Amino acid sequence: MCTVKCWNNSRIWLLKATLLLFLSGGERTEKLFAQRPAKSLPITEQHLPPTATMATELAEADAFIISYKNDSANLILARLIAELREYQQLDSPFGLKVQLLQATAFEHDDRDTAAVQMLLHVKERSNHKNQWDTYTQACIALANLHENMKRSRQCLANLKDAQSAIEKRGLDSLYPFYAIRMSSYHRVFLNNMDSATYYAEEVLRTAPRFNLILQEAWGHMLMAMLLNQTAPEKMLEHFQSAARLFLKIDDNKGLSAVMANVAQHYFQQKELKKALAYNDTSIVFAKTSMALGDRMNEDIFAAYKFRGEIYKQMGQPDSAWYYLKKGYDLQVARDALIQYRKVIEIDARYNDEKKLEKIAGQAREIQVEKARRNLLTLIVLIMVLLAAALAYFYRQLQQANRKTAQQAEQLKDLDAAKSRFFANISHELRTPLTLVLGPISSLLKESQLSPKQVGLLQMVTRNGEKLNHLINDILDLRKLEAGKMELNRQPTPLAAFFRRHIVQFESLASRKEIDFSFAIAVDDGIVANIDREKCRQLTYNLLSNAFKFTPVGGKIRVTLEMEKHGKSISLFQMSVADDGPGIHPDDLPFVFERFFQTNRPDKPAEGGTGLGLALCQEYVKLFDGKIDVESHLGKGATFRVEFPVVVLSPENMPQLQEGITSPFSSDLDGVAETTGLLPIAAAARTDPAKPTLLVVEDNPELQDYIRLILQDKYNVRTAENGKAALEMLRKGGGRRDEGGGMNEEADLIPHTSSLITDLIISDLMMPVMDGYQLLEKLKSGETTRHIPVIMLTARAEAQDRLKALRIGVDDYLTKPFDEEELQVRVKNLLTNYRNRRTVSDEPVSNAELHLEERPAGDLTISEPDRVWLETFEAYIQKNLSNELLGIPSLAREFAMSESTLLRQLKRLTGLSTVQYLQEIRLDKARHLLENRTYDSIAKVASKTGYSDPRTFSRSFKQRFGKSPSDYLSD
Repeated sequence: MCTVKCWNNSRIWLLKATLLLFLSGGERTEKLFAQRPAKSLPITEQHLPPTATMATELAEADAFIISYKNDSANLILARLIAELREYQQLDSPFGLKVQLLQATAFEHDDRDTAAVQMLLHVKERSNHKNQWDTYTQACIALANLHENMKRSRQCLANLKDAQSAIEKRGLDSLYPFYAIRMSSYHRVFLNNMDSATYYAEEVLRTAPRFNLILQEAWGHMLMAMLLNQTAPEKMLEHFQSAARLFLKIDDNKGLSAVMANVAQHYFQQKELKKALAYNDTSIVFAKTSMALGDRMNEDIFAAYKFRGEIYKQMGQPDSAWYYLKKGYDLQVARDALIQYRKVIEIDARYNDEKKLEKIAGQAREIQVEKARRNLLTLIVLIMVLLAAALAYFYRQLQQANRKTAQQAEQLKDLDAAKSRFFANISHELRTPLTLVLGPISSLLKESQLSPKQVGLLQMVTRNGEKLNHLINDILDLRKLEAGKMELNRQPTPLAAFFRRHIVQFESLASRKEIDFSFAIAVDDGIVANIDREKCRQLTYNLLSNAFKFTPVGGKIRVTLEMEKHGKSISLFQMSVADDGPGIHPDDLPFVFERFFQTNRPDKPAEGGTGLGLALCQEYVKLFDGKIDVESHLGKGATFRVEFPVVVLSPENMPQLQEGITSPFSSDLDGVAETTGLLPIAAAARTDPAKPTLLVVEDNPELQDYIRLILQDKYNVRTAENGKAALEMLRKGGGRRDEGGGMNEEADLIPHTSSLITDLIISDLMMPVMDGYQLLEKLKSGETTRHIPVIMLTARAEAQDRLKALRIGVDDYLTKPFDEEELQVRVKNLLTNYRNRRTVSDEPVSNAELHLEERPAGDLTISEPDRVWLETFEAYIQKNLSNELLGIPSLAREFAMSESTLLRQLKRLTGLSTVQYLQEIRLDKARHLLENRTYDSIAKVASKTGYSDPRTFSRSFKQRFGKSPSDYLSD
């Protein structure tokens, strides 16, 4: 706390030290100048007060008035007036001075009417009693108030009375106060700058003679204001002098006025940063003044509103709105306080009248007064509450806007950091990638390799090239962001070039049963300068995106056109249209953003890097072209690209012929090759004696690799996404709707038990229908819900680990995985599946099973069983590290015999109590190992209830096909 206070004090003195650096002022001083000089009229000692104590209290009140501590001053003055009234000394010389100071306090609190009434009384009584100094001060104070109220006639009359008293009574010490008011009168009402300047100079001439520092300071302020912009150097000198004087007497309100005028000057000179700095200093001094007691200081809200105007000129509307609102909020709060005080004043006056009525015995009027007082109090309360609610609402809104702006800036920084990270890591990947592709290339040249070995090595080579393309994409994107990407234009026959790269997708279209067509409305003889590599990548990315989202049986159409624009410039146009699911309107504005993936819950997790379309947009911008997309949800999407090209004239053709006709190098080589199957996979045959596995994976090469691993022991079938897998199961079930078609996606769920698979291996992220959606469909049918599922995922986060499935029935496998790991997982799940079928109450024959359609996400067990199983598992998890946790302790805890517990678990999970307990222990161990919670196998074994790390490692390897040490060494 002390540190904060000291820092604030240091900041205030630092701001004060910068006062001598400003150059000019402004018009906001007018009102301050009109109010301030009359607020510290000296109390002369010509007439002694009744007691020394009262004189001391009056001096204290005057000091509080000068410091704008009106509340403290009012307490002292109210007590003095009460004592003087009690002793009938209110109109004594001392009493008149007390009332004069009380009127000044009223004026400080914006109670102008009360102040005028009291000053008129003081003027009249002091004239009657020949108290000419008090009389003159009252005249000057009245002139100030009438000037604030725009009453020129009354202002001038009081100034003449003051002038007469000063001249006749020799009150030279009051002349500076009179001169300030006269200068202000000539400037405000007569616009007579010569006379105003004369009286301002009189202030500077006479105030130092009587050590009137405050009046001298305001004299300099007045001179600076009168000079305005006509003499900036002199204006600067006067502001500097005023600042020194205000600083000398610690007048924070005056310092705030100086800084406000300096800010106004720089604002008029369009030097907005300097204006903002001096405005900030003005706000600090205004706050300091308020903190010291000047709660009615209007400088603060005026400064905030002016700050909003500065930000508006700086082109920062959010900041401008914030400070304008803040200024108006403070003004509203101040006005509400003023109104409240006026109501209180009215209420007090009304109460006095009612006291007289009470003396007269008018009881009925007293009740009416109470009712009115309550009404007024209610009105004031409502006004205050409304003002508070409005201020709170605006404050909350601004906080939300500020938080939103901060988050946007953080996201921008995060996006830049992410791009830099990917670029850096891409560079680091090139060396190990070279050491992978190089040796494989050498191995492929050997003649002793078997067809299986050749196929595997070619698969590694193709995917290494894909990884290399991805690295190049990331690096290209980084170069584009840095503005370092350059075009390498070469003479190219457009029709032949694009036809070459488009036709490479025909084999992929044939494999996916997609109606793929293209129309090239460009003459074969047209040759233009283009960047071949970027045009190739542009074509590849757009077509890959279309094929990714187009379902089996869909259509993709590519069109190329040329539109002539001038003698040698033509506009090249390409469109890629598909009839896939389309793009949701909410996602449409973001499809060209880097790393964008839809977050819509109804869309499958499709995977991908999110770089393809972003690169397309950046390349097209580099070509000085444009790219856009049109989509209708459920009807497909169309991407259109156009950019200018320079068409070569016929006379230039001969010298370019060699470069034009040379074969193009392409990194695709292509789409057809990447979709080819391994030779050994194509030779697989169905063996009725083997279990059947269904592999659901959108990557053809990963399909082939999994088939290669498992086909020796199992029949392996493949599907490219969840919807295709359900269709395969439905066809295997042998029942179709009578109409022969499928109108609903729910119709894909099989309707008989003659299923073609014993286990499903599915990827998590696929187009059309992802792994989550497939799992949801499988678990909603009576027949398919019992099929065990292994989910392949490259995302190892806990929230992606199929939390909806029970231990011992289903599993997940994180990519990359090895052959033994996959085989062990499949073997364990098939074993557990057979155990569940053995203990199931339902017959499993094809003739007896019936599919029960259930809502998506329905559980495979009843609600009471599910709750019991969750409670049972939670207890085991809580006591997992306890080596004594076993069948006897579990039976006692759940109040059942060991045999009953065994039957319960067999019925629900297909596992014995020992097996179920081991499953939970091992699954917990896998979780700890994957998250690197502990750095040793012994610690993991201890935390999961194993006393012997070797036994733990052996059990873990048997369950997951991978030893614990493999996780720690990854």
